Formats: sequence, C-alpha cells, structure tokens
Amino acid sequence: MKHRAPPIATAISIAISSAISTATAIAAAFGILVLCVTARGKDTPLWSAPDISKAPAELEAQWQQITGGKPVGVRGVFRFALEAAGVDWRPDRVEKALAFARTLQDTTDPTGGTFGNFRWRSDHDRVLDRNGVEFAAQLMILIHKTQHDRLTPAARDLLRQMMTDAITGLQKHKVQVSYTNIWLKNACAQIILGEILDRPEVARAGRERLDEWLRFTAQNGITEYGAVTYYGTDLDALALIAKFAAQPETRAKAMQAIRYLWTDSAANWWTAGDRLACANARSYDYLYGRGYFEAHTWTAGWLRELPGIENAGWIGADHANLVTFRQAVTIPPRREWTDAITAQLPRTVVQRWGEKPENTATAWIGRHASLASSGAGRGSDERTLVANLGNSPAIPQLTLFMDGRGDPFGTKKIANAANQAKSLHIVPFIATVQRGAEVLQLLSSEPLGQKTRHKPGELSCFLTQLTVPASAEIRINGKIARAGTPGKPLAVPAGATVAFRIGDAAIALRILYSDTTQGAPANVQLVADSEKIPARRLTIIHDEKEPRGRASTIVWMRAAENLNDSAFAKFIADFAAAKATARVENNIARVEAAGLRSPMRIETDIVKQQRIAIEGGEPRPALLSVNGRETGLPVFNHHNQ
Repeated sequence: MKHRAPPIATAISIAISSAISTATAIAAAFGILVLCVTARGKDTPLWSAPDISKAPAELEAQWQQITGGKPVGVRGVFRFALEAAGVDWRPDRVEKALAFARTLQDTTDPTGGTFGNFRWRSDHDRVLDRNGVEFAAQLMILIHKTQHDRLTPAARDLLRQMMTDAITGLQKHKVQVSYTNIWLKNACAQIILGEILDRPEVARAGRERLDEWLRFTAQNGITEYGAVTYYGTDLDALALIAKFAAQPETRAKAMQAIRYLWTDSAANWWTAGDRLACANARSYDYLYGRGYFEAHTWTAGWLRELPGIENAGWIGADHANLVTFRQAVTIPPRREWTDAITAQLPRTVVQRWGEKPENTATAWIGRHASLASSGAGRGSDERTLVANLGNSPAIPQLTLFMDGRGDPFGTKKIANAANQAKSLHIVPFIATVQRGAEVLQLLSSEPLGQKTRHKPGELSCFLTQLTVPASAEIRINGKIARAGTPGKPLAVPAGATVAFRIGDAAIALRILYSDTTQGAPANVQLVADSEKIPARRLTIIHDEKEPRGRASTIVWMRAAENLNDSAFAKFIADFAAAKATARVENNIARVEAAGLRSPMRIETDIVKQQRIAIEGGEPRPALLSVNGRETGLPVFNHHNQ
C-alpha cells in the first residue's frame, strides 16, 4: 500500500492566518469557557475540595524537608513557594525558598551552555537535565502573575533576577518541535517572561514557536501521542498562554491547541476504564496507563474516583490541600468538543504522529474492550500495542513489548543522569497493520547490535512480554488454562490460540512467529509471578541471558465483545481457523493473515529496518479520523472554534 499525504499545508496556513483576524472574538468566547467548569453533565470542582486549614501543616512538612539538608528538586522548591504564597502562609519562608532556588540556577558564566538553567536536584553539582529551566519558568510565571502582591520586596527581586537569567537558559535549550511537551513549555515561558520583563523580542520568539508547533501539528499530529503523563504538561503550558499571554490572538491559538488535545483525547478515551485506550508514545505505567494527564481528566469529570497523582515535582507526598497550581492550569473541555465523539461506540480512531506513513496510531474502542497499536517505535518509554478488557479502572491493560531486564510490570526503575527513576524497555523495529478490531504486529531487535544504546552487562535477558489482567479467564486452544509459577511456568504450545475474557469481552492472540537469538523457535510461557500482582504475563523467551543476537516476534490479535459462552467459543474457533502465515528468510519477514475485513500483510527487512509492504490497514487520515470521518483538521479551522 502506498501512503500519500494530502496537500493540506496550504489550507492549514490559511486557516491559522484567518484565525488571527477573528482572534479577539474567539478569545472572548474562550474567556467565558475558562469561568465555566462543568463536565459530563455535573458540576466538578477545579480539584478535590481543599481544606485550607490543613495547608499550613502540609507546607510546614515541606519546609522541614527543604531545610533538612537532604536532596530536594528545584520544581518542589518553586512549587512550595507558589503554594505557600497561594494561601498567604509565611512570606518570609517563601522568600527563603526563592533564595534557595536561586542557588540552584547556573549564574557562573553567561557564555556557558547552561547559564540561566537550573540544577534538577540540590545534590547535583551542575545542570544535568536542561528541561529544568522550562519547569522552573512555568512556576515562576505563576508566582509572579498570581502571587506578586504577597511577596516580600526581596522575594520580588529574587524572582525577577531568576526570570531574567532563565530567558537565557530557555534560549540556549535547543529542542525539536517533535519534543511536544518541552517545546510548548519553552514557547509558553518565552512568551510570558518576555512580556513580564518587557523583552518584546523574547515574547515574539515564543509566539513564533507556538505558531511553528501549530503548523507542524496540523499536518503531522502530536508526536508525543497518547502520552498519559505529557498530555498533562502540554495542557499546563497551553493554559498559561491562554490565561496570561498579553495578545488576544496568542490566547486564541493556545485555546485552539487545547481543543485539539481534548479532541484527540476524547477520540481515544475508553470510558469503561477511565483511561486512554490508544497506544502511547510515552508512558511509565505498564499496567494501567496512568499518569499526570489524570489531573486534567479528573477536573474534566472523566474519572469516577480522584486519582492518586504522581508526586513528581513535589517535595514529599502530603499536599492534598495545596491547589494553587492546579487551579491556575485548569481549562476543562467543552462538552460540544468531546461528547459526540465519545458517544460513538464502537469506533475506530486513526491519527498521525509524524511525517512518515508508519507514524500512525490506530485504536478500536468498544464498550468493554479496546485494541490499539502504533505503526512504528519512538523510544524506550512507549507502548505500541495495548488492549483493554472489562468495565473498571482497577483492571490492568494488556500490553505487548520487548524486555531486556526481566521487568514485565515496570517495577524495576532505572535512574538516569538526573537521578529520575523510569521504567524503560527495549526499542525494537516495529511494523504494524491494524484494521478495526484486529492487529498484526512484528517486533524485531538485536539489543546489543552495532547501533545499540545498551552497554554490555546492562541486559540480563531478552523477552517479549504480554501483560494480562489477573481477573481474566484464559483459554488455550479453547480450554481453560491456569498460569503457572516462575518456578513451574505453564508452557504454551507452538501455534496455539490464546484467548482472554472478562465479562462479555475478549481478546484472542496467535503468535505467528517467534525465535531465539540462535534462530530456534522460542518457548512461550504463561506465568503468575505473585497473587499480589494484579496481572499475569505471557512471556516469549528469546534469550534467558544477555542477548547474543537478533530475535523477532510476530503476533496477531483480535478483539470482540457482546459475547456469551457460545459466542466466545465460536470467536476462539473462528480465529484459530483463520488462515495466517509468517516466515523470516534472509532477514526478510513476510506475514499474511486473513483479516475479518480485508487481507493483512507485512513484508519487511528486519535488519535494514525497512517496511517493504504494509497492506490491509485503516486508511491514513489527513490528521485524526473517527470512524472514517476527519475530526482533527477542522479544529484548525477558526469557523469551528
């Protein structure tokens, strides 16, 4: 299948330019939106109802950590200052916190590459994560814009000094437009700091960055697609622009971007599990796909229970009643943006996340099941094949990925140079075809090959893992199966059809091909590691030790719902009988499967990482389609605001 991008660039440019001419009216309309906080037919508080009387105790606990001599993060120091000022608590300590933050800023050499940036943690001897300046700037902006009158004169001077030097740090930090969350944070910071400090050239540069991102995204989609942590940080940055930027047209453009993010999210939302159903460019939660985005879906009224938001950016975990930041960055979606989309069940969502044909994500979303995939890989924190079953956010997801650390559930976190602990996995070459409720996907990797990022001794094994909810009924070739233990795993026969069911919904799997690093057929095991873990794992063993070569996995998965016992049995039998072939010869993988709606085919060179043929999948949209209708591109047309 040949993929051709439609000639939409000109139309997009016209739409964005036209939006500027009517920006004042649009911004006024969105100004009303900001004041109206209703979602899903019920009034929703901006955050959990805070008890302000408890705020001093929470702040006192944080202050003790700041002054206790142990390492603290720069974000936590600024967050403390913002939240303390927000409840008018101890201005003297706010001043001291800002003075401490100033010691974390690089002010040594104006010609240095990190001047104006911040050390991520107080125990770092230099700037290790250049994203620090974007996160710090965001908080400094809010302290200035919302709490300036509560600061002591000395605190105001400190804040101004740090904001002034932060501009240099922002300018020196070079990132690609595809690095969505940091690009937007940088644009936000330059726009608003430039305006605060009367630096029109800085504000103009920030506005140009926002324009560039809008143009890029209108043609290519969000590159950090489905990012369950970073959609939240994207919305934070855009909300600050929408609320505090001086120019009405700039605020209107930020609202345009906010609407697109919510349109994307609504398209991919799986209401049964209170989560995004799509594959994720970036996710640190292997089992549930949770992340900071939940801070926004909660205020949108999309969640049944208050989420346990991660503590990244805070000092300590006791901060339930400190809500100044959350209230400042909250702009919930309008129901007319989202409800007509989420009401379509089942629906098939297809979206771009880059320029190349394989930079496409597809999701089939039903009432009690979903199945989603990506056509290519981006990095070690992505999830490129994800499925859901059931009717509860407490049920883990089914996720397929390659693992080199024996970490099927993402519990063995790795600390990076900035001492940030993250769950990372192998980044394989990926080729995918998805049509509706079935996916054909190839994963292939040589983890210690020539271009590897892994060092010898870093990997302990080479596996393909599929996480499975512990509550799912499991059938192998139609017969009920019970997972084994790590010491005595249940062997899955070669070519078996494995099905997982919760309620009336099911996912079936066939492993069409899997090999070891020595070229032999790989063993497959079904394991329950512990009754305390809410998931089981289906593990394909490519190498039980440090990987010594290349190995590949090719899977075919199909989803269905509204199944009683007899329909479930027929679903398994029909899938088992469907014709499919897969082979790898001379580094060329050829896969064919008789899909429900069309034949599905993959042909690739797994060593050169070339996709020779990808056939039978959903048509690639102009930007974002829902059940074949283009839904994303109209957001960039001002007439639809």
